[in-house]
Amino acid sequence: MTLQEICTNAIQAGHDIDLTGCNYGPHKRTNQILGIQMYYYFLAGLVRSLGLKKILEIGTSHGGSILAMARGCGIDAPGVKLVTVDKKDIAGEALVSQNQITRLLGDSLAAATLKQVQKHLAAPIDLLYIDSKHSRDHVLGNITNYGRALRPRFIVLDDIHLNEEMEGVWAELKARYGERAFDVSDLANRDCGFGLLSEA
Repeated sequence: MTLQEICTNAIQAGHDIDLTGCNYGPHKRTNQILGIQMYYYFLAGLVRSLGLKKILEIGTSHGGSILAMARGCGIDAPGVKLVTVDKKDIAGEALVSQNQITRLLGDSLAAATLKQVQKHLAAPIDLLYIDSKHSRDHVLGNITNYGRALRPRFIVLDDIHLNEEMEGVWAELKARYGERAFDVSDLANRDCGFGLLSEA
């Protein structure tokens, strides 16, 4: 199956999943409260359609993304392990009430944080989702560190078209991964970009 087919299946599967309560939270710049984002359906559908169970998220924010992925895999299903990491504890009420999702505080690039993650997730994992600091060093550092330590099957990157630096990051990754990199931005209805990498 091609990455385009995987992504198309994910979008279709996602729209059959109830994401009520998976809210984005206040917008970072406008402080306007935002609800369910369209790309949450892609994340939930990707998890559901591929049967992904071991997931690490870098960049919790208010928790909408990890909640959507939890809905996709079924939070109480056997073998499900969800871990999310952020430097700040601003998780929304809906996430705080989910004891099955492990929330870790710390710099994702710090060795101590990686060790904490490894206490909860053993390699290989199914999905690494990165949506935190949008800079070359941060994104590629997380891919390198967690790629080596946890060997994810898939990596999803948010905001690949957010700025010139992220455009450069995506160009580097496309050159490195070739056909194992797919721009999901249009399918996921994400103007600032969404990218999928396959380690298979």
